[in-house]
Amino acid sequence: MIKTVVGSYPVVIKEPESLWERVLDIFGIYDRYKYAIERAVRDQLDAGIDIVSDGQVRGDMVEIFVNNLYGFDGKRVVGKVEFVEPITLNDIKFVKKIISKYSKDKGIKGIITGPCTIAGSVRVEDYYTDNRDETLIYDLANALKREVESIQDYVSMIQIDEPILSTGLYDLDTAKRAIKRICENIKVPVALHVCGDVSSIFQELNTFNVDILDHEFASNRKNLDILEEINKKIGFGCINTKVKSVESIEDVKNLLNEALEILKNNPLFSGVQSNEEILKRLNEYMMVDPDCGMRLLPVDIAYKKLKVMVNASEEFERELRERA
Repeated sequence: MIKTVVGSYPVVIKEPESLWERVLDIFGIYDRYKYAIERAVRDQLDAGIDIVSDGQVRGDMVEIFVNNLYGFDGKRVVGKVEFVEPITLNDIKFVKKIISKYSKDKGIKGIITGPCTIAGSVRVEDYYTDNRDETLIYDLANALKREVESIQDYVSMIQIDEPILSTGLYDLDTAKRAIKRICENIKVPVALHVCGDVSSIFQELNTFNVDILDHEFASNRKNLDILEEINKKIGFGCINTKVKSVESIEDVKNLLNEALEILKNNPLFSGVQSNEEILKRLNEYMMVDPDCGMRLLPVDIAYKKLKVMVNASEEFERELRERA
């Protein structure tokens, strides 16, 4: 199974040290976040991750986008929201350079924060009526589509983060139309990441115009029930990112085995009998990742959790193959 990440990684900033770096800093062009990106990518690669992120080090998931879209002043909406220029493209190109030094077969996940989550995280002061104004959500979707179009040639997949959808604060039909707008004519697979308890909204999410549904299962065992009915590829969150303790390999393997027993009742696995066929179907319909972003964890803990996830999933597959 493909091993990936949800997105964010602990930020390790490098202050200017050399004379040249200090000169660049004086002129305001020293980038303190470049090392943070490199550290995030190197840690992911060293841990054995197949599709890496840039670590989302330049701010929280909302700041990264509102700071670079027209119509915002910080997290205040002061005018019509519009796309100005690519937001994450330069960092993705930098990640591509880092990967080229390590391996040819690793991919990059392009990550955007969804329109409903952005709308629900800002203060509307002008142009729109409030945070739930559909025009605001669709304008955000149009701007984010431009961002996705600008990065799709450089990534293996796109992930849209919409954690707010599990709260019930936003109309799912509105969210569905906005996500559909973003995904139209996109050339790479698109994942929708919704953390929290999605058991009550899963049937609606199952109809969204995305290729992959990514949810948390380690910290939200209730979500396991949705595996019986899912009809898309699943991003299986199997590492609890809410706690600083590092899971054991056995804990993660047990969760994967629990998921497998439920998936066997899914129509997607109908007629599958041998363990070899099960493995093939798992590789087709599941990828593993942490429950959510890892930004708030200590960097050494984040790395250890990724390493455990990779080792556990590989042992799980090997043991399943040996039982064939």
